[in-house]
Amino acid sequence: MAKRRPLSYGEYLGLGELLDLQRLVSKPRQHDEVLFLIAHQAYELWFKLMLNELETAISHMLADNLSEATRLIRRVVPVQRVLIDQLEVLETIKPTDFLKFRSILHPASGFQSLQFRELEFISGQKDERYLKLHVGNESDYEQLLKRWEAPTLWDGFRTVLEERGFDVGRKAKGNEEANFELEVEASLKIFTEGKYLHVAELAEVMLEYDKWFQLWRSHHIMMVERVIGGRAGTGQKIVKKTIGSASFHSSGVEYLQTTMGKRFFPALWAARTRIS
Repeated sequence: MAKRRPLSYGEYLGLGELLDLQRLVSKPRQHDEVLFLIAHQAYELWFKLMLNELETAISHMLADNLSEATRLIRRVVPVQRVLIDQLEVLETIKPTDFLKFRSILHPASGFQSLQFRELEFISGQKDERYLKLHVGNESDYEQLLKRWEAPTLWDGFRTVLEERGFDVGRKAKGNEEANFELEVEASLKIFTEGKYLHVAELAEVMLEYDKWFQLWRSHHIMMVERVIGGRAGTGQKIVKKTIGSASFHSSGVEYLQTTMGKRFFPALWAARTRIS
């Protein structure tokens, strides 16, 4: 048998292809477009890792392997901190320099990030409007549809609660308020009764994940406003659609502000208020 040539660092990482992906479109070449491209490509790589960890964490929850589920979600939290730190790098772009190449980005927009939508869906924030916005891209739509139909982090956690005898109301259709109360009551018990220590640890790291996601949203809004002010998003022309009775589009900071306060695990947060 032929002896395999030793694998090099560059080959393993695919550096030839990776470092060729920063293809500038500005003419004349704008210096800060390199930073803009690399930062957003890095985001997508981190999103890929986060999806891999969260998807596996859900499978561990469904298998009642709480320690491994907790470990993997805990791994995602420092990644979220990195995502926030990257915003500081983007903020070093002066508004006047960004405007020199911003217009040529139309109609591309972070609003169209498939993996970011997958992160929202896997975390439990499923919005059918976002799913429908990808109908025009068959592969993206199919991938997002799979994520739409797949269990979320909260689905996994509710299974953990059910395995311990809690009624979380999943069988009761049409009474979301009553179901939510059951989820809050179960969450309160796992926080306050010592016999549910491992479930409480899982819940704590889920709250940490939720917290850092909201912090990223807040920092992202401030970064966008600092760089482009109140201007509409670059993708507004392509993503503006009417779905049902709603006109749906990316309007820059105004749109981003509507995403604040949307927590993935409201029952866990509500339970904290009731701890006595």
